[in-house]
Parts: sequence; C-alpha cells; structure tokens
Amino acid sequence: MFFMMRIFKFGQIILPVLITMMVTGCLKDDWEEKARHEKEILETYLQNHNITEQQKTAGGIYFIEQVAGTGLTPRNGNFVVINFTGRYLEDGSIHETSYDSLKPEWENADLYSFFVFGPLKFQFGNSITGINEGLSLMKEGGKAQLVIPSDRAFYDYKPLVYEIHLLKVIRNPVQYEDSVLNAYLETKGIESDRLLVSGSDSIYFVETVVNNPLDSLTVEQNDTVLFRYSARLIDGFGPVIHDDRVFDSNMEEEKPIEYVFGANRLIFGSMIAFPDGLRIAIDNMRAGTHATAILPYKAAFDDKGLYSTTYGYTIVPKYQTVVYDIIVESIKSPD
Repeated sequence: MFFMMRIFKFGQIILPVLITMMVTGCLKDDWEEKARHEKEILETYLQNHNITEQQKTAGGIYFIEQVAGTGLTPRNGNFVVINFTGRYLEDGSIHETSYDSLKPEWENADLYSFFVFGPLKFQFGNSITGINEGLSLMKEGGKAQLVIPSDRAFYDYKPLVYEIHLLKVIRNPVQYEDSVLNAYLETKGIESDRLLVSGSDSIYFVETVVNNPLDSLTVEQNDTVLFRYSARLIDGFGPVIHDDRVFDSNMEEEKPIEYVFGANRLIFGSMIAFPDGLRIAIDNMRAGTHATAILPYKAAFDDKGLYSTTYGYTIVPKYQTVVYDIIVESIKSPD
C-alpha cells in the first residue's frame, strides 16, 4: 500500500512527461513511416511515367506540359477558368474533378451535392501551393500534368497528380463579367427596357408565360408566395456563351417553395441562398406567371460568391452572372 501511494505521488509529476515522450516517439515513428511510404509512391510513379528530375520545378512539383498555351499567363489579382482532375498517386482514385463524366468514378461525389461540374472560375493563388505554381507556368489554352508531393498539397502524405486545362485567364473580373452579361443579353435579344432597378441593385426581367394578362396583382409585403425556380450560371469562357449549368433548383420537388415576401422567411422548402436579385424578380411577378431573371453579379453573389462551408468548395464563383427561371404558382394574402 505504501509502495502504491509513493508511485501515485511520483507519477503525478512525471507521468504526463512520460506519456508525452511516448506519444511523441510513436508519432515520430508514424510520420517517418508515412514519409518513407510517400517517397516510394512518388519514385515509383515518376519511374513508371518516365518523369525526370529535370521536370521538377523550383517549388518542388513536377511539371509536364502536354499542350503549350498561346494566351495569357495568370498573375496575382487575376482569375482563371480551368478544367481539372486530381488523383491520388497510390491507387489512381479521384480526389476531385470538374468533369461530370467522371462522377461515377469519384467516390466522394455524393458528399458534394451542390458542386457544379464543369469549368471552375476562381482567383489565381487561392488554391494549394502545387496548383498555384503549376498555373503560373502555364499559358491560356495550355494543358499540363502536375505531380504534387503532399507538402505542396494537403500535408497528409498522399501525393497527387493533376491534369489541368487552363481555359481562360481573366485580368479584370469586373470588366470581364460585364462583357459576358452584355454578350448574353445580345445573344438572347434582351433590350435595355427589360432592366428593373430596385435600390442599388438591378436585374433584367422577362415574363415568359402569362396566365392572365389582365391580372395586375403582384406580390405585396407579407404575402406568401408559392414558387419554383431553377438557377443557372452564365459562362463566357468559350467562343459561345452557355447558361446550362444548374447550381440550385426545386423544379423537380413535389411542392413549391413557400416564402413570406418582405419578412424574408421560408415557410416550406429550402434553398442554397436567396439573392437580392431574386427578390426583385418575385416582387414583379403575378400568380401563374413564368419569368426569367438575369442577375448581374452585384444582384447575385457579388464579390463573395457562394461556397459550401461544410466541405469548402465553390458553388457560385465570385463576380458571377446568374439566371433564374421562376414560376409563381400562387400568391396568398396574409389572414
């Protein structure tokens, strides 16, 4: 009993130190083993793909140019538009991709339920170190393979290989998006008289289906609006402007959204976000009408964009023009 008491008192002082030393030693051994394993994976991949040390960059990645670009090279303050696939070197499984054709192969695709497949627009420099360096070595239109050790990625001892296609370099995102908006309006034949202004925001608004042209009753404060919507990105990175990438929709849901106008409150249904431009559109709609609302970036998600805070991916990029197709099924006045 005396022995046990002495051990207890003695242990109060040195036991935490012993535990710390033991844990640190175990962790060190574990880290060293993982580092050795990563080195083996890298060496095997480089050898099997005839990648030499001459292709290693100053930053420590391996850069293999596949198609030489002829356009701009990104620099600080620019935005870029890329297509990409990142795979783990060890087993070739997909870490992330922009190609919807690879979705069945991407094990974690279902976790990213709001991820919009297709080219990604983001601010240059806001990616992992290896991607940032790789893009800095590319020109617009180019394609390259980047072999990225984990200390240039996620520090998880899992090296990656990325296939990158640099579609567009955007020097000034505001001027660029204004030009995309103007080109889209011209393509769709939408004139300036379709512009709706509310406060500091403005949108382009076109009724596409009118249930009763004589009905002038629109939404009032505290009315409950039952509506459906589909929200799409407007992409201007290619020779033709596209608007077919849906980032949010309830068109296929059993019931419409129920929204108390003015109180900014949803009674039924859920949405990723409710931008100010959508409120302007609904404010001008009548029961039974369908409309298309084109939201310049300021009336949409402005210079913040829309992100999944859970998984940290972009849903709507910064400075992005979007379009909403809206159906107002009914409008209910407050009791």
